[in-house]
Amino acid sequence: MKLASVKDVKNNLSEYLKKAEREDVIITKNGRPTAVLHHLGEDDLEDYLLEHDPKFRKLIEKRWKDYVTHGGSLWSRFSSGSRNESGVTPTLHRGL
Repeated sequence: MKLASVKDVKNNLSEYLKKAEREDVIITKNGRPTAVLHHLGEDDLEDYLLEHDPKFRKLIEKRWKDYVTHGGSLWSRFSSGSRNESGVTPTLHRGL
């Protein structure tokens, strides 16, 4: 992990973007960590957006609490053709 000041990153952004491909760069302001420059590949974008979406996180937390409290879903919930909160009919995928 590399440390760099805001001023240094601002003046040498291209260099730090290349460094971030190999390792995270901690950006400091007045000597204190304030941000992280982290390489994000094409395949990582969707995961990153979902992981940092407050609505998605809240939905996952709600589903986890429901699972812990009530257990898994019954087959009838999937086979009845009912729609979930998103308006999407849940489907089971074989072989996953």
